[in-house]
Amino acid sequence: MKKVLWVALFLSILCAWPKAAAAYGNSNIKVSLWDRIAVAAPNNNIDEISGLDFGIGSAAEHVSGVQFDFIYANAKNDFDGVQWAWIYAVTPEFKGWQGALFAQADTFTGLQSGLVTWTKQDFTGVQWGGVNLADSFTGVQLGFVNYAKSVNGLQFGFVNYTENIYGLQLGLANIAKNGFLPAMIFVNGRF
Repeated sequence: MKKVLWVALFLSILCAWPKAAAAYGNSNIKVSLWDRIAVAAPNNNIDEISGLDFGIGSAAEHVSGVQFDFIYANAKNDFDGVQWAWIYAVTPEFKGWQGALFAQADTFTGLQSGLVTWTKQDFTGVQWGGVNLADSFTGVQLGFVNYAKSVNGLQFGFVNYTENIYGLQLGLANIAKNGFLPAMIFVNGRF
C-alpha cells in the first residue's frame, strides 16, 4: 500500500509540473526550512511558486504546481495542483489534490483527503477522511463522520449529517432535515 501511495504522489507531481510551468512561463523550485526561511531558484521569488515547493514548513502567496512539506503547507491566496503535508495543509482557494492529517480550504475543487478535512464554503469533488466537514457540498463525502450544511451528492460513512440534501446518505446513522425522514439508519436522502 505504501508503494502505491508513493507512486501516486510521484505521478501527481509529474502531471502537475507541465501545467505549473505553462501557468507562469518560468517554473521555479523553492526549498523551505520554515515558513519564510527559504530559497527559490532561478529567480528567488518565494511568494509566487510555479513548480515545486518543498520543505519542512512552507508558506507562499500563490502556488501552481506541487507543494510538498513535512509539517505544514500554506498557500495564502490560491493553489492549483497538489498540496501535501504530514500535519497541516491550508489554502483559501484550492483546485487539485490536498492531503494532510488536517486539510483545510475556504473553497475547494478536487480531492481533499486526511484525518480531518474541512472546507469552510463551497466544495466540489471528493472529501475522503475520518471526519469531513463542509458548508455547501457537491460530490462525494467518504468517511466515518460526514457533515455538510447542504449536500448535492452522496455521503457515505458511519454518521452522516446535513440540513438540506439532494442525493443520498448511506451509513449507520443518517440525519437529513429534509430527507425521507429526519433520521434513518442505513439510508436516507431526497431526490
